[in-house]
Amino acid sequence: MEFTTKNGAEIKINVADFITSMKLKKAVVEAVKDSGVDIAGIDMGNLKAGTIDSIFQIILAADCSDKVEEAIFKCLNRCLYNSEKITKDTFESLDARENYYEIVIACLKDNLSPFFAPLFLKLNELQEKATNVQKQ
Repeated sequence: MEFTTKNGAEIKINVADFITSMKLKKAVVEAVKDSGVDIAGIDMGNLKAGTIDSIFQIILAADCSDKVEEAIFKCLNRCLYNSEKITKDTFESLDARENYYEIVIACLKDNLSPFFAPLFLKLNELQEKATNVQKQ
């Protein structure tokens, strides 16, 4: 994925290798699990105040995790910021710090969606089957 940030930085996100992406997935899942948020109770189709609060708790849990941060930067190791490799030093400038979350979210999306998209599809199928069984 390539994009330009709001303040003009050219970003190129490259997907990490399987093992590095898997470590990121495990770190995120662990952070969410440790947060105590009941993700089973989150209804993305009906965003209420409690649902939004739960989503923010998940984001904060992942954002505060040293393991997640370490895994993100291992994934970012293959990515470019204005044609230079992204490291923690990339974000020393205040301009780059403004782009931090935009870059991290793109990295998370590209590295985690291959794992979670099929899982959510299967979970939706199971939920539909369970609903049909209950109706009978």
